[in-house]
Amino acid sequence: MIASTKEREPAVATPQSGADTEDPGGVDSAAAGRSIRSRLHALLGPDSRLRKRFIAWWEGYYLPDEPKPEPEAVPAKPAPAVQRPPAGDVPPRVLPDRWSAERVKISELIWSDGFSFPGGADHVLKLVKPMGLNKEKSMLDLGSGLGGAARVIAKSFGTWVTGMEASPTLAKAGMDASERAGLGKKAPIEWFDPLSVELPAKKYDAIFARLVFLFLANKKRLLAETHKALKPGGQLMFLEFVVTKKGANSKALIDWIAGEDHRPELYTLDDYTRDIRSLNFDLRVAEDITSEFRGLVLDGWKRLADTLKPKSLRPEEVMSLTHEVELWSRRVAAFDSGDLRCVRLYALKKVTA
Repeated sequence: MIASTKEREPAVATPQSGADTEDPGGVDSAAAGRSIRSRLHALLGPDSRLRKRFIAWWEGYYLPDEPKPEPEAVPAKPAPAVQRPPAGDVPPRVLPDRWSAERVKISELIWSDGFSFPGGADHVLKLVKPMGLNKEKSMLDLGSGLGGAARVIAKSFGTWVTGMEASPTLAKAGMDASERAGLGKKAPIEWFDPLSVELPAKKYDAIFARLVFLFLANKKRLLAETHKALKPGGQLMFLEFVVTKKGANSKALIDWIAGEDHRPELYTLDDYTRDIRSLNFDLRVAEDITSEFRGLVLDGWKRLADTLKPKSLRPEEVMSLTHEVELWSRRVAAFDSGDLRCVRLYALKKVTA
């Protein structure tokens, strides 16, 4: 039986006029400064103590008795070239890399060391616990980010985990972290192109993925690759963002689409269930986990607000922080509109005679 729930969050409060759009000055661009308060308002709510702490940090980036420097004109930097792995043949159709060292640092401050996605180690272990992982099994972690999930699974269950990440910056940082942890062979992280990857046949007992299909026009191709890569009876679990219906067009959803690192290719939960079943998977779970996921997002921002200290970030890092605030506020607003949901799907590869 497929589990499915329909959840709807209350609409997000709109920012108040006036003070909520003031420029924090000095360390950031004027546009980012004007947007930060309204974005925090949307992400955290109008009366949130967390929001007040965050605003206090933002405005206190320079101490009250320290004169703020005059803003300097900074020449615009050209957009970075698409980063590609240093060795091997690279397919020509590769997703641009939107990550930088500064963004990696901010991400870990929000989501915890080794993670670029909400939830952290405890949530990962909760998700994969039903998969019955052990030291005899192997797993593929698609969209592994900084490799935190791969390493915690390898350490907790003894499972051999291969992480694949579409961002070269994240993949390199993740592999470096695995090597520092002595898990370079047990939990390696490598770059892959989700648009063209060809996975080895019948290699893995389990595949775990997060936001890997969202930006793919041909999602079924990668789903078919995961089916090929699983051993008979192997397990596929992934988290994804979906729209509640075709033609959804709330302002929050439109803003979310325009503000993502790559343009989302919209799918509904029914679209995924259709494709999964057509590939000879036995679909066991297709559920809406938006409420839980939204809580994990806010937990991350609470963690940041509790630990961030004034003047602890360089200007480039503040810009990355602004990017993450805006990215996640758009996502939360789209959730709260009811047009965007976070779902979990779990399926088994059928054993054929």
